[in-house]
Formats: sequence, structure tokens, C-alpha cells
Amino acid sequence: MSPDPDFTGVKRPEFDTMATKHATAAGQLADLAVRLHGELSAAGLDVTPATGIRDLARQAETQAADLKRRQRLVSELDRLKVVFGTTTAKGTYLPIPDKLETGQAMLDGATAADAAIAAYRNNPAGADPKQLQIVQAYAAKVHDPAFARAFMSRLGAKGIVELANAVSLRVASFQRTGDYEEARQAANQGQHVLRITSTMLAAVTDPASPAYLGASFLQQLKAAGRTPRSDLSVAQGRPTGYHALADVLGAHPGKPPYSAEFMRTVGRDMIALDREVWDARRSGEATKAMADMRTFVPDLLRAAASSPAAAQAILDHTPEGRKGTNLHYLLHDRVGWWTDNPNSSTDGRDGRAFAAVMKAAMTGSDPVSLRLTAETFKILGADLPALYARNANEKLQLTDQNAFDQRAALRPALGSILAAHIHEVGRIVDGRNVLRSGVGADLRAQSVNQRDLDYALLFATSDDAAFSEIVRAQAEHTRVEIDKIFPLKDKGQTLDDPISRESKTFGHIVGAREQALYAMGRANEAASKELESMVKSAIGIVPVPGKEFAGKLAEQAFKGMKLEAFAKEVAGGVGGQPGSYAFDKGAAWIAQLFKSGKTLDESHATATENRQLISRLMEQMVATAAVAHGQHDGEGLAGRSFIDKKGEMKPVLEMTPSEYEDFLNWTTFHSGFSGLKIKGQDLVDSGAAEARRSFGITD
Repeated sequence: MSPDPDFTGVKRPEFDTMATKHATAAGQLADLAVRLHGELSAAGLDVTPATGIRDLARQAETQAADLKRRQRLVSELDRLKVVFGTTTAKGTYLPIPDKLETGQAMLDGATAADAAIAAYRNNPAGADPKQLQIVQAYAAKVHDPAFARAFMSRLGAKGIVELANAVSLRVASFQRTGDYEEARQAANQGQHVLRITSTMLAAVTDPASPAYLGASFLQQLKAAGRTPRSDLSVAQGRPTGYHALADVLGAHPGKPPYSAEFMRTVGRDMIALDREVWDARRSGEATKAMADMRTFVPDLLRAAASSPAAAQAILDHTPEGRKGTNLHYLLHDRVGWWTDNPNSSTDGRDGRAFAAVMKAAMTGSDPVSLRLTAETFKILGADLPALYARNANEKLQLTDQNAFDQRAALRPALGSILAAHIHEVGRIVDGRNVLRSGVGADLRAQSVNQRDLDYALLFATSDDAAFSEIVRAQAEHTRVEIDKIFPLKDKGQTLDDPISRESKTFGHIVGAREQALYAMGRANEAASKELESMVKSAIGIVPVPGKEFAGKLAEQAFKGMKLEAFAKEVAGGVGGQPGSYAFDKGAAWIAQLFKSGKTLDESHATATENRQLISRLMEQMVATAAVAHGQHDGEGLAGRSFIDKKGEMKPVLEMTPSEYEDFLNWTTFHSGFSGLKIKGQDLVDSGAAEARRSFGITD
């Protein structure tokens, strides 16, 4: 009888009797071996039989010692009630682990849990630090499934919230008396214990973990979370069990991640309770306890951000009886939580928690990620226009600084989301219906349009790092799209298509950035430093990894680039598409190849507009692709500065800026790109003008 294949059911006292008899038999065999050996030796006979019995006795002694250890383990597990017997018609069986290490981990887990219970029980002033020290001593064992199961099953769901509540009370008691050094030490110790607890809680609530305690434990957590302050062992402290549980979730170190199952069962109920309180406060029907209740949702989000599945389980849900999703509730109804105002007293942690869960949930290529991304763009497309107004100079100005600050911490995450879905961004610019939220009365209400996208870009690109991530992703995408059309069937329409599409998308991005800077009082930053650095590093010269070169010219051009190392270091995907590389890492890699900070492309120094930088970047990309795929006519090489005395091309990395300029001019002309440069720049302008029209600005 065993609950697990790694456990064996044993009966007591039968097991004790067997262990004792085995030890007795081992001793008898050893005695027999000695006496037989003496008699055979005295008779001058072969002592092999005695040797065989001696070996058998040693084996029996080893087995007896193992049984003795297991007997002690059974006794301890039974005495401490770590395991419970199963009664059958043949008797009562205790489940005993087959591995002694597992049994010891179970005993240690029970000991640590007993200390945790003692820490909060009958301690109105807060958690007992000596008992917490015992828990801390077992920190190295938290990833052991047997330890975690034993600890959590013994502590119980309600014990988790009681422990967290007691930790909070101890810190608060020192703060009330003004002893801030003691409060700091108590907070540090408490955080360590809560981090230990959170690590194990994530494991025992994950169906994929060997530590999983089952669905019933999750239901017990819900019940404990809904427990009011009056029903906890200490009447002071957190308003509800969920407030205490949030302290545990907020201390989570990130691994192992919380499961989608935890978030579906417990996490969604936490938000449901918060929505109930929010409704009551807005309607004036809140009790005093509700009116004083601080939200616990940000700590929940910190735990949910530990995995995409957990984050999606929280955001992609509409509670029964409600119209809005949890994402809409957090991003629209409760937007005041996320204030990131440098003049406020908050440190922005809550906003960063929401940003982290958005990034985790929406940067994948799966259908849920795309759906949540669409809903985010629709919400922002509806809410952001009220923050801005058109001034007399036909530029945007920010009219609601507070509303902007409430959302400001979300901009880096929004930048990552836009970068991850840069392919869809381009298709929306192209008028395609590719992102649908699934929320709304009809298809129009559900579909992301250019205006929604432009406001998302406007808001995200007001953050320098977010703009950098978006523009680099677009550069990556452009590089891959250009490379994909080679070898060219013709140098006209085939090359025209990606240049046109990508130029217009660039236009929307830089057009939004321009207006974002105007709104923030930074109108003098005309040309993007990010685009300047990309052109300066000549990152466009690097071929897409994994391509075979066509001809000796290509082999010479890219000689010394060590593309295998480049592929290993920077190869990645754009919007889930293979075959691309990461420009942010690529630029750093290129810099390592140039000695003494050498600059290859100096055209950035004379560029005054973003469209010129974008055009130059595309020129680099087309030139690289044309040479790599042999898509040039090979004419006009004689006498060029980038051709050496042997008539062979110099490696690009060894060229001077003037030689590189000559090389670029040659490849541009002989690949057919020269006729498209002006058109590309015009389309950048066209995309920027479309973005301005989205903001109500006329040219």
C-alpha cells in the first residue's frame, strides 16, 4: 500500500520485528562463519564454504543497518505525524519513502514547519525571531520536493497567511515605538522567511512539479485568503488573508515560477475580491474595513510576472457577471495605482510590477499574447487622446501630466511589446486587420487600427529606452525582409516592396517619437541618437547569419567577420520569426571588431533628419544583401578604392570610411537601390504624416 511509486507501505510492529530478526540473523551468520572456518582449518579442508557464509553475513549486516535506519525513520515520521497510515483489511500501512534522503527531507520539512507555526502562535507582538531563525536554517532545502511538500502540508494554507501576518506585525510594532533599526532587521529577516515560503508555495501549487499538493490545497488557499482579520490568530495586522498572502507572493524570487493553475484558482480570486472592494468604494457602500483597505494586487502581479502562462492567466480573464477583463480593470479602471511621478513619494514599484506582468504576457507569438496586445492597444487608443492637445503650432502638447504619470512606468514594457510584434505593427500600418482583442460588440471595436497603434507608439516612444527597443526591432525586421527577397527576380518591384513597406512603418515610429518629444518639451532633438548610432556602427553591413555567400566578392567583403561566432552570440527572432539577429547585441559585437573606436560610416555626421538616417541604414542593408547573394552586375570594379592591387576586394572591416563610402556607392548603383532612395524617404515622410493625422495634427 503506497500513495506514490517512490514510497512503500509498511506495517508496524511487523516492520520492527523484521528489522530486529534481520539483525539477529546477520549476527548468527557471522558467528557461524567464524566457527565453520575454524573447524575446516583444523581439519585441513577447503575453507571456501566458510568464506561464502562470511560474505553472506556481511551482506546481511549491511541490510540490517539499512533496515535499522529505516526503522528509526519510520518511528520519527510516525511520531511527528509526517505520514499517516492507510487502513485496509490486512492492517494499517505507513507510506515510507524508498530513499532515506527523501525521508530525511520530510523530517526536516516538518521541523521547519513546526518552527514557522511556533513563530506566529500565541505571539501578539509578531513573529518570534528565534523560531524564524530555525526556518532560515533550512533555506538550502527549499527546492527539494519532499521538503517543500512536508513543510507546506504541515504549515497549511491558513498557516501561510498567519506566518506572513505575524512577520508584518513584528515590523509594525517596532515602527510604532520608533525603533527603526530593529524594524529594519525584523523586515530583513521576515523577507528572507517569506522568500523561502514563496519559493515552496510556487512549487507545491504547480501541477507539473513533483512537490504538487493537489487542487484541494489551492482551494484551501482561496478560503484562507478570504479570511477576515477577525478570524486570524492575531486580530491586528492585515485586513484579510489575501493581504498577508500577497506579502508572500511579493517576496517571490522568480524561480520556480508560479503556475497558471495557481493564478487561475487563487490569483483570479484575489483580483475578484479587489474588484468587489473597488465597486463598494465607488458606490459609497464600502465598510470601514474596505475603506481602509490597501490593494494587494501589485504583489500578486510580481509573482504572476514569473512566467508568461501565469501572467496570461491573470490578465486574459473576464470574471463571471462582469463585462471587462482583468486587463481592462488594471489598465483602465485602476490606472491610478501605477503612478511614476518623480515628485511623488512612491518609488514606482507597483507600476513596474504591472509592467513586468504585461511584458511577460504579451511578448510571445502565441494567440493569447496577440489578443492581449490587441486589447492593450485598444484601451490605450481610447484613453490616451485625452492626455494631449494640439497647440497653435500644430504640435502635440501634454495637457494631463497626472494621467501621464499614472501610466509612465508602463512605457518600457509597452516598448518591448511593440518590438516583439513589430511584424504586426507593419501590417497594421499597411492597413491589414491582424490584431483583434476579442473584446467589443463587433469586429471594428475589436480590431486594432492605425490610430490605436499610433497612440501606443506615441506613449511608448516618449521613453528613450522604449523607443530604442522599437526602432532596433524595426531595423531587424527591415534587414530580414530585405534579405528574404534575394535572389531578385527583378531589381524593380521586388526590391521596391520591402523598401516601401518598411519605410512607411519607420515613418509611423519616428513620427510618433517626434510628437512625443514635442509634448515633453524636447523638440530640439530632431534626429534620433539611436538611428545615428546604428548608422555610425554600420550594423547594416552584417549579413543575416546562416546564409551561403554567392561568389568570391562576397567572401572577400565579409572576410574576418567570424559570422559563426556572430550567429551564436546574437542570433534571435523578431516577432517569433526565425532568421533574424538582434541589433542591440549586434552593434556591440561589431564595435569589438573595430580597433580604437574606428567609425566606418561617417554619413551620420551630416544627417539632420530621421529619414536620411533610415535611408542610409537601408542602403547598408541592401548593399550587404546584394553582395552576399551575388545580386550585382560585377561591372565598374576596376580602379575603385576598395579594390586592392591584386584586383581583389578589401574586407569591409579593413576599409577606411572613404573606401566604405565608395563601396556603398558602387553596390547601391549596381544593385538597383539608387532609384528607390528618394521614394523610401518620401514614404518615411508619408508614414510620419499619417501618424500626425492620428493625433489630429494637420500639415
